[in-house]
Amino acid sequence: MAIQFWEDRGKKIPKKDLFSTVAETQAKLVQQQSTDTVNKPTQLRKFFDEIISFEARYRLASGKAGSEEERARIFKQQLPFAHMLVPKAKYAEARKLVSSGFVELIKSAVIDNLQEPEDLKILKSFFEAFTGYYRYEKESAKNQQNFSRDGRR
Repeated sequence: MAIQFWEDRGKKIPKKDLFSTVAETQAKLVQQQSTDTVNKPTQLRKFFDEIISFEARYRLASGKAGSEEERARIFKQQLPFAHMLVPKAKYAEARKLVSSGFVELIKSAVIDNLQEPEDLKILKSFFEAFTGYYRYEKESAKNQQNFSRDGRR
């Protein structure tokens, strides 16, 4: 499922349900592909940490920039490093640490949406919401499994 960050990119209006319905739906889809070793919360958190780190590096570099053009130039210089999340996700998938659904989520979030500096804040917030929903879904599935295993209805 392709993710869209903006209701209206030109007016900088984020999609109203991006951090709620969209993040929750994506978390459920990724959780459905989870096993004991695939899509561990700590593994997915590594990708979120990389997003946080990228956004912080950009903020630090652009904080010294005087103009909007200079910040845009710095963003364009840094953008290929954000795109490195995709091959890192593919590598993690090859090692059976993340699912194909998580790789598609990374691709859509980074390649389809990361176009200008304002997108970084949205990307970081989206992954924060996704991570929260994912942990909830993972715990709910674990509790349901334990409940079923105990023979209760």
